[in-house]
Amino acid sequence: MKNYIVILLILTGLFSCNSKNEKTEVLVVGTIHASHSTNPNYTFKDIVNILGTYEPDVICVEIPPSYFRKRSYLYEMMIASMYGFENNKEVYPIDWWAKTDRAEKKRFLESEEYKDKEKRIKELVESDSVMQRFKRKYGGWNNVWRENNRGYEFYNGKVCNEFVRQMYSISMSVYGDSFMNLNYESRNSKMLELIDSAILKNPGKRIVVFTGCEHKHYFDIKLSEREDLNVVDFANILPLKEIKESDNIKDFLEKSLAKNYYEASDSSAIDLMYHGALVPLIHGMGMDDDPDIISAEDIVKTEPIIDEWEKYNPNSVYLHFEKGWIQFLNRDYEKAIATLQSVSDKLNEVPQSDHWFVKTFYYRNLGFCYDLIGEREKAITCYKKCKAVCKELEINDNYARTIYKNYELVPYSRSAN
Repeated sequence: MKNYIVILLILTGLFSCNSKNEKTEVLVVGTIHASHSTNPNYTFKDIVNILGTYEPDVICVEIPPSYFRKRSYLYEMMIASMYGFENNKEVYPIDWWAKTDRAEKKRFLESEEYKDKEKRIKELVESDSVMQRFKRKYGGWNNVWRENNRGYEFYNGKVCNEFVRQMYSISMSVYGDSFMNLNYESRNSKMLELIDSAILKNPGKRIVVFTGCEHKHYFDIKLSEREDLNVVDFANILPLKEIKESDNIKDFLEKSLAKNYYEASDSSAIDLMYHGALVPLIHGMGMDDDPDIISAEDIVKTEPIIDEWEKYNPNSVYLHFEKGWIQFLNRDYEKAIATLQSVSDKLNEVPQSDHWFVKTFYYRNLGFCYDLIGEREKAITCYKKCKAVCKELEINDNYARTIYKNYELVPYSRSAN
């Protein structure tokens, strides 16, 4: 009996020791950001399939910590976050950006130095075997993005990552760690610090890192150098299982409504969630500039979103701004004016991240309404306020002019339809 107990204790000790020394497992997944929405072979749904197949304990997402659960960001990162929250996983934001002086960048792009360096880049690319082999097979990096039909195996495979690594190696040799290569070394190293923080908090667990495919090679190389980690080859989790997405994720994919992503206790975050759901319907490409391209069908789709938003936060200034825009779209200009004027002294309550949008378009939209009911003097006053707000918020002059244009001189008009 004593011998049995001794053997049992030894085995228990060995098992305990092995558990403590078990390596943390890390899978780095390269994604393609907005291109998932139109790529038939690497969709947003594939993000769910990757998660369900690998079954991580921890999920790292390319979202800046200051944005996390407060602002809309890359859709695949929000989906991965939502999956994590729903399945009781730890989720960590790991994105980081260097500050770039836009004026400095503009000056550099117009300089002779830029032309000389671009010439040098071209020479290096043309003489590099990795770059030329990739170009012969795929037509170049720009062509890969333009075609947008490569699958997750490609973006997470050796050929793609070897090419990206060499592409940045050439760029770094000419431009150094600058805005011309998105501060390659600074950004990646800072992101790696955030990943490492998640790793240190979760020893011995399975960790997945979702990041744009241009970062994957860097993280794979750096993490593989560590003896305490086992870096998983993406090919080893294939084939992917078909995982059913949750109702929340389905709602997000279909309506851009990320209900369990935002902090429910943060009214500003909730405002941004509902605004985000309205963007593809009434604020998509060119819609704020030319509202007549917005379909009547999409305007109708805003109604349940507005109704639900009103139940959550009836006093939201952002809500009233959007209601005023929708009333304008429905040609109810008097009602739109009343709605917008009701929050005229509360615009600072809008999430600060969206002041550039709401404050400027608030006055421009109000000016549109006054012009369309023939109150020209009031319209001009609104356009002047729009211009003043653009200056106050230090909005780029070229962009600001696309908002207020020459409406002070020429009244705004809409098509009769």
